[in-house]
Amino acid sequence: MARLPVLRPAAQAEPLGLYLHIPFCLDRCTYCSFTTTRDRSLQPKTHQRLLEEVRSWGAALGRPAVDTLYLGGGTPSLLSQDELVELTGAVRAAFDLAPLVEATLEANPGTLDLPWLQQARDLGWDRISLGVQALDDGLLGRLGRIHGAAQALEALELAERAGFQRRSADLMVGIPGQSLSKVLEDARTLAATGLEHLSIYLLDLDKACPLRAEIEAGRLALPTEDEVADVFEGLQVELPRLGLEPYEISNYARPGAESGHNSRYWERRPYLGLGPSAASQLDAFRWTESGNIAAWTEGRGTVDFQELDAAEALAEIPLLALRLHRGLDWAVLRGQAQVLNLRPLCDGWETRLRGLAREGLVLWDGDRVSLSARGMLMSNGILQMFV
Repeated sequence: MARLPVLRPAAQAEPLGLYLHIPFCLDRCTYCSFTTTRDRSLQPKTHQRLLEEVRSWGAALGRPAVDTLYLGGGTPSLLSQDELVELTGAVRAAFDLAPLVEATLEANPGTLDLPWLQQARDLGWDRISLGVQALDDGLLGRLGRIHGAAQALEALELAERAGFQRRSADLMVGIPGQSLSKVLEDARTLAATGLEHLSIYLLDLDKACPLRAEIEAGRLALPTEDEVADVFEGLQVELPRLGLEPYEISNYARPGAESGHNSRYWERRPYLGLGPSAASQLDAFRWTESGNIAAWTEGRGTVDFQELDAAEALAEIPLLALRLHRGLDWAVLRGQAQVLNLRPLCDGWETRLRGLAREGLVLWDGDRVSLSARGMLMSNGILQMFV
């Protein structure tokens, strides 16, 4: 709170995105490296601490406006109905939700019932993101998911019955034993439910986890890079046929159903994250709450606080915006660089992007620059220039 004199004006400059982290899960997925726990005995204390954080930050920042709200985890659907009521009420009291355009909650298909969903919808949560991952019971078991394929489809139906018109699902790519044909089949099945949004996630095993140990021991094998690329290329073709258009490297939506909260990250707009391991960004300031759940609950733990310099902040604009299919207006970036006396840095990026355009990886339309379909597949390497 020592930096409130600079954080408060930044929080008042435009509406924020507010993220709340619920770290509890019934079981831990074999690929998970997020800040989560199966120790439900910590849930009451964590809930009370999160309520305190909501109230204190709302007061400290002058009850700032919020236009996107996101309840993530972990498994937010493990909150009791009373806890969800209390948390939602605290947010409404501490922040100005008049400009709110989207309130998303994540849910595990294995934890849902209709009364809970109806309660969430009545409280104003209007978008739900379901961690489906696959519609193959064998693959779901390999991932350590607590639900099966039938339960995932039932959860989508229950959400619709509860009044959630905006429903999203996650589909994972790169699972050991997964085939291109099965991914496309799962995508078609999910699209047929009428959902509005689909996120495609590549299985990430950068950090230690049980699935990584299985692979390193030779008991399982990941698909090759070419096989994974084939899947992404297949989805690039198939999903638009199903009415789901790409708007970001890994995200597809029906017109007008893009994730407003996640889009703010790629647009580098301000957000406040509350809960263990939650991240925040206001102006040039960024910080992450302690990832030690027990310590965070007791108000202990180290907060990782960072102030970006002008070059770092400028670099993040193309680093994030080029993930979006619409790309960014390079003339605007060039103007920002000029004001910051960083024009040579921007010109260097432009030279490299012009070269990549000759290779068919980048598209220039006047001053608007974006990645091509092939460039999207190679985005990790391309975007390294801004790191």
